[in-house]
Amino acid sequence: MLVKYDLDAKGTGHVFERKSLIVDERSDYQKIEIADLDILGRVLVLDNIIQLSSLDCDRYHETFAHVPMSCINNPTRALILGGGDGILAKELLKYSGLIVDMVDIDERVCQLSKIHLSDMNAGAFDSDRLNLYYEDALAFCSGTSRKYDVIYGDITDPHPDSPSNSLLGKDAIDLYKSLLKDGGVLAVQTDNVQIAPEHMDNIKSALGESFELTGDFSIVALTLSSLFSFVWASDGTDVVPKSPIVTTNWLNKIRSEFCFEVLDLALGERS
Repeated sequence: MLVKYDLDAKGTGHVFERKSLIVDERSDYQKIEIADLDILGRVLVLDNIIQLSSLDCDRYHETFAHVPMSCINNPTRALILGGGDGILAKELLKYSGLIVDMVDIDERVCQLSKIHLSDMNAGAFDSDRLNLYYEDALAFCSGTSRKYDVIYGDITDPHPDSPSNSLLGKDAIDLYKSLLKDGGVLAVQTDNVQIAPEHMDNIKSALGESFELTGDFSIVALTLSSLFSFVWASDGTDVVPKSPIVTTNWLNKIRSEFCFEVLDLALGERS
């Protein structure tokens, strides 16, 4: 069965053959689908937008996790906003002794991911170094006094009409900054730069109003329909390509360098 999945709210999408439908339900917050597709393999789909796949799982989550973390000396605590599939947490738990706090408002996504995405999250939900909080990200951040080496915004695409958009406003950014250790890094996924280039530009600009240093890196992933971007910000750490200091399947020094070059290579030199 051919199924069209959305890439934005304007009708842009891509079509894959769905071999089997494993989960099809609506939580209190969103429509959740887990399925096996041709080419992509196992996918998690939220509100008809594919979030991840077996095919591109490593290149997305290893890049997102380890590009910022590789620039931190002796990290001890990280915060994931969103990330209910558990895969980013799995990558961060590779750092010995690192405590990971994960805040996802939709407990059902976590429950289903623990069962049906276990090949990708490798049982991260069972780790005693992972603390799970099922609540609003801003409420959690407003109520904690913990300090973090890296904060990750692994939230759904920040379209203007998306609930995630409120998580990246000026007040929210300043709140995250207050929770970072000296030299800590905030890293956020910022969508496909060809389909929605304004998302990366707007978020990078907003981060630049609060942080001394900002930058971006990207991957090329069929799951996300080509060029997909991440933005980072810090007041003391320059995030640059480095070799991962943990074991990875996809990311290495050469690919890390590529992640910092691909936008210019694909789209032309940017100002």
